Amino acid sequence: MNQTFVWKIYRPLSLVVAVFMCFSCVGAEKKELKASEIIKLIRKGKPVQIVDKIILGDLDFTADSEPFILNAGNLQSEINANLFFANCLFMGKITSNGKSGPLPVHTVFRNNLVFSDCDFRGEVDFEGAIVFGMVNFSKSVFREKASFNNLTVWSKDSYFSETTAEKEFSFVYTSFLGNLYIRDARFNGKASFQESSIKGKLSLNNSVFKERAGFDLMEVYSGAFFNYTTFEKNADFSFSRFLSTTEFVSTGFKETGNFEKTFFLNTVRFVEVDKNNLILTNTYFGNKNPYMP
Repeated sequence: MNQTFVWKIYRPLSLVVAVFMCFSCVGAEKKELKASEIIKLIRKGKPVQIVDKIILGDLDFTADSEPFILNAGNLQSEINANLFFANCLFMGKITSNGKSGPLPVHTVFRNNLVFSDCDFRGEVDFEGAIVFGMVNFSKSVFREKASFNNLTVWSKDSYFSETTAEKEFSFVYTSFLGNLYIRDARFNGKASFQESSIKGKLSLNNSVFKERAGFDLMEVYSGAFFNYTTFEKNADFSFSRFLSTTEFVSTGFKETGNFEKTFFLNTVRFVEVDKNNLILTNTYFGNKNPYMP
């Protein structure tokens, strides 16, 4: 049998094997990993990079080490490792706070905190955490309550773009020292950004809020953009302060957009917005009159 004949026989077979292997890889299930194993990796102080895993059990970042005394009434846990999760499924709760005896414990993340394209089946609670690196939850899905209350982020940019929150999503008293991007996001439950402070710019373009959205008493320093965003229920911006350019272009207020005693200290644009649904009682417009064609 000559080589040409052998090649003619085995070439189709090799193609079939290659195609089969390709489909096998695509359909392969994620491997399971216990949350306790992640804590062990963090304790080693090396970068944690986990991709395509199912995380079993609760992931408690305060379990990394013994917390130390921050002041008379608070303890602090500290994580120095870079944390990167991509396309992971978390079956349990994720938390960065708890108690040690009678005292509360909160976590400081010295490096990046990245959960990209992840699926959270349990509650997510980063209340009171401090993050010095980048925060990125882009393309992730929160199936249960998600709380980032009292979170402080020091990095230049933070990302929650293309996220989906099935239930309550809370950013109350949160402080971002840089920019916050929440573009193309969807909030199916109540969403609250009450009393948040964003030193950079806030971008909420192309997002959808199915339930009540609270932006009252917040402060944005470097521009706020709500263009092409839809508020299905009441949206409350009362008593907030916007210090730079603020835009509501083709923003849909299906019920009420409450801007009572809101301060716009620079240019504000309401373009293609139903002004009959806006409450502008005692609203302050600073540098220029509002652009409301």
